[in-house]
Amino acid sequence: MRFRVNLDFDAALSRNNKNFKNEKFLKELEYIFFLVNNGSNVTLCSQNKYSNKYLSHLHDLGFTIPNIDDNITNYINWWGNLENFEQVKETNSKCALAKWHRPLADEIIRSKEDLEESFPTFYRPDQTFSGIGNKVLNSVKDFERLGFPGVQSRYVKVVKTFGVTYDFKNNDYFIVENFVSDKGEFKGGRLIQINELPISFDLEKYINDIKEHIPEALLNNKIQFDNMIYLENSESKICPIVEINYRRTMGEVIMNVTKVLGDGTLYFGDKTALNSNSLILSPDFVKNICYFNRA
Repeated sequence: MRFRVNLDFDAALSRNNKNFKNEKFLKELEYIFFLVNNGSNVTLCSQNKYSNKYLSHLHDLGFTIPNIDDNITNYINWWGNLENFEQVKETNSKCALAKWHRPLADEIIRSKEDLEESFPTFYRPDQTFSGIGNKVLNSVKDFERLGFPGVQSRYVKVVKTFGVTYDFKNNDYFIVENFVSDKGEFKGGRLIQINELPISFDLEKYINDIKEHIPEALLNNKIQFDNMIYLENSESKICPIVEINYRRTMGEVIMNVTKVLGDGTLYFGDKTALNSNSLILSPDFVKNICYFNRA
């Protein structure tokens, strides 16, 4: 099978064009295919130049290296399936989620005129990747350059974020604690157990809520949803189902890296934990280093 790592999946949804491509994302993050791939008889369609030294390094760590072909034709989209385009847009839409789930008084915003002047407040574009485009709004000036549509929410002091990947077919799941910037941009994460959460989390209830609102055809597949724990008057509270992703996620990358390398933490771009024992997983040409620290 031939794959293209279509990290421009969310951008294609945002632009309402399933043929849209953005090579910038591919140059920076395409290598995550190597961290998830488990088949030697597959081909990565890529025009990036990965050195033999880098590929050998990953192979020695235990990752399975695919064939690589710079002919970008006859491929399957790997990050997200765009075939049933209208359904895919709806399933991954934050605005569609806000129609039935408003944990922080979420409001659907169609234009700048819809924004509420209540500060601070938090804004997320309808279709985003790894928190890109999320903004804390502190004044009317911050209304400029927002992407519409999107969702405006009550701003809270977030202390922990985590994603649940749930396999409907096998009734199985795993949880990844996400590390994010103040803007909500993804910086890395680690696998955790549900009993490690510092607050009660009714997984069965949230899964049933999701089942009631997604197409039945999707219930034979995996789905991932993000959640937050925040402080309010010194009390920890849960904000469940912040967004739903019906595509591959960085949580899946973390899960597979952990399977290969053992317990630990995967970092993207954040060098604060980088040390001499860190296992570098990104090629030299990317801007933001990716590395894994074993527990």
